[in-house]
Amino acid sequence: MESETKQSRKSRMEQVLTESFQPKELEVLDVTLEHAGHPGMTKDSKETHFRIKMVSETFKGKSIVEQHREVYGILAGEFKKGLHALEMDLSYPNQSSK
Repeated sequence: MESETKQSRKSRMEQVLTESFQPKELEVLDVTLEHAGHPGMTKDSKETHFRIKMVSETFKGKSIVEQHREVYGILAGEFKKGLHALEMDLSYPNQSSK
């Protein structure tokens, strides 16, 4: 368990998203610094805001709201530990761009 506490939020998120969605593509970016100066953000705020781009067969046939709910559900534990916000670009393989 000690290694789990030393693992970064980004690494934990990548691991749980990979295990849950078996993505063809996954990019998890820490964009916390882009939110510096926002209410509630301090100089000690770390790994609170992320941008996720993920392509997974799991999303096929699901609405954007359903896709987002699945990701939020999988990452619920991280929100309890200080994750504040996610920006998500989710799709399935060969999905036409909008």
